[in-house]
Amino acid sequence: MSALDVVLTEFCSDVERAEHLLSLIKNFREFGASTPPEIECESGVLWSTAALLHEASKQRRTDLPVLSGSLQLYLAGRFEYCIRQIVETVSDEIASKVNAFTELPDVIQGELKTRTLEIAQNPRRYGYNDVMVDSLLASLVASKGAISGPVTIKSSVLSLTDSNIKDRVLADLLKRVGVQDFWREIGKQATVKLALETSTDSETTVKAQSKLNAIMEERNQVAHPTATTQFPDPDQVLSSAAFLKMLASNTVNLAKIYLATYRPQAS
Repeated sequence: MSALDVVLTEFCSDVERAEHLLSLIKNFREFGASTPPEIECESGVLWSTAALLHEASKQRRTDLPVLSGSLQLYLAGRFEYCIRQIVETVSDEIASKVNAFTELPDVIQGELKTRTLEIAQNPRRYGYNDVMVDSLLASLVASKGAISGPVTIKSSVLSLTDSNIKDRVLADLLKRVGVQDFWREIGKQATVKLALETSTDSETTVKAQSKLNAIMEERNQVAHPTATTQFPDPDQVLSSAAFLKMLASNTVNLAKIYLATYRPQAS
């Protein structure tokens, strides 16, 4: 199993946990709407715990979207972490194949320099302190000075972003490691077309971008609720979960193709 396969497997496992919880929320809602049978024994109600749970479920049915909304927040955050892992894994795999920093793709060389300097200039913004910044700068210098591979790089700087991973940010993160035209390639994938019920590449691309952006917008509404915030119901979040799994799977496949065809450039 490749490192990218591990990333995807762990992501799908976590999403499935959320899906099970969402199914439980749906069952709990249906339980609250049901009418229990009149079954009694000598001591009264046959199962008092069930009766108490049923009464509570009736009173809380309208509050259940808060729970499903919380899982929407979790899923969006977990997807963002998965994408960052993919970016870091791709860059680490490429670095392991070269013998010198100058053999890395130009885009990775440039991004490592740019992102490292950006962190050095705004350490607090990215959660770094002075010691961590010094270590990061020293690592870049060491990477550039390497003359016999594999080259060690701080791949975590390539996945840094202070924005939600909507369509443009997702494409930008992958472009940092050399994966080009991400959304155009996504539009070509049969599994995406089947999931979104589209036929043309362009329609698929637009619909996939719109779906991802909508999920991230819902995530922001849940994270910063107001008195008028409408939380998504379990079915909406289950739809988001299925989409994010599908998108992550296709992202990993595109990353694998990129790595399989990558050849170190002459230094």
